Amino acid sequence: MHTTTSDDAGAAKASLRAVLRARRRALNPEQRASARAGWAAGAEEIAGLARQAHAADGPATIASYLPAPSEPDPTAAMEAWHAAGLRVLVPLSLPGRRLAWVRWLPGIAVRTGEHAPVPEPVGAEAADPTGISLAVVPALAVGADGTRLGQGGGYYDSFLQGRGIPGYACVFSDEVLECVPAQPWDARLRGAWTPDAVRSLPLT
Repeated sequence: MHTTTSDDAGAAKASLRAVLRARRRALNPEQRASARAGWAAGAEEIAGLARQAHAADGPATIASYLPAPSEPDPTAAMEAWHAAGLRVLVPLSLPGRRLAWVRWLPGIAVRTGEHAPVPEPVGAEAADPTGISLAVVPALAVGADGTRLGQGGGYYDSFLQGRGIPGYACVFSDEVLECVPAQPWDARLRGAWTPDAVRSLPLT
């Protein structure tokens, strides 16, 4: 983690976000399809980790997300989890940088959220986040120490704080970095899920 002031880290984050967003926009359809297939191939490993972390009755529950066009796309894996009997939740963005969670099902209608420009399901069943076994978290990058670089909204940092949910950043293979700029409120994740592998990260 960088030992910089919060203001310095904020500026460094903005600069790194610009680089990563441009890199993602430059990916062609074939590269995106290949990456999506890689995440689909890793679905069972993520499911296994969720089952290991599951401490309640009933099926394990994975919190995931519906991707914006440039984001890593876990939806093929989500379909596999649903078919295997796991519960899959996705978030709704609320005022105050809060997340509410709903049950995701294949084929559910989707629209852009009212409070954040991300895809969200329409008319989905509300779900209790205390039942989440594992969270697949969108990120622009993740550091080797597990520090997540998000889009800057703060939704996931607020949600994950103090919950003890194992979080895995869903990122492209070149977005697992030696370090990322960090501020005190940034979420620390358990691992990185790339098209190539599921990689555990130390929590320091």
